[in-house]
Amino acid sequence: MFSLEKQAIGAAAARHIPRNSCIYLDAGTTTLALARELGTRDDLLIITNDFVIAHFLIETSQCRMIHTGGTLCRDNRSCVGEAAAQALRGLSVDIAFISASCWGMRGIFTPDEEKIAVKRAVSEVTRKRVLLADSSKYNKIATFLALPLTQFDAVITDPHLPAPARQELARLELDV
Repeated sequence: MFSLEKQAIGAAAARHIPRNSCIYLDAGTTTLALARELGTRDDLLIITNDFVIAHFLIETSQCRMIHTGGTLCRDNRSCVGEAAAQALRGLSVDIAFISASCWGMRGIFTPDEEKIAVKRAVSEVTRKRVLLADSSKYNKIATFLALPLTQFDAVITDPHLPAPARQELARLELDV
């Protein structure tokens, strides 16, 4: 769903990654779209908790890579929980590209409590936090607030995000 939008979001995000950066790619299909844009790069250290992203990068990229490990979440083929969070706390990240099942002006939400620790840990150890989320996930709410929107420096989304939402993001001084 929204695959063309995700491809465009991934391409836009890739343009903002300086050479020799250490980046984090959160689990998700939008961050996978970003990983697909990085396949030809060889200058990055990429950290991820996502097995699909890791597999793709193993096959296509010459970048160095760290997988967080942690508790397996079969639903989205990633690692979650305190073990993954602890692995992240031992690192320093230049840019974290964080995904969301649901998001709104309060922040990003998840239906899975185990994902919260990972998102919060990477937020603590990164210099720049970028939300990658297509507009279909906007104003959808799940049970658990993972991170408030004020924790982000930028949001990369598609052109279908409603104008009032874009205005509110600008009011929060987030790059969109």
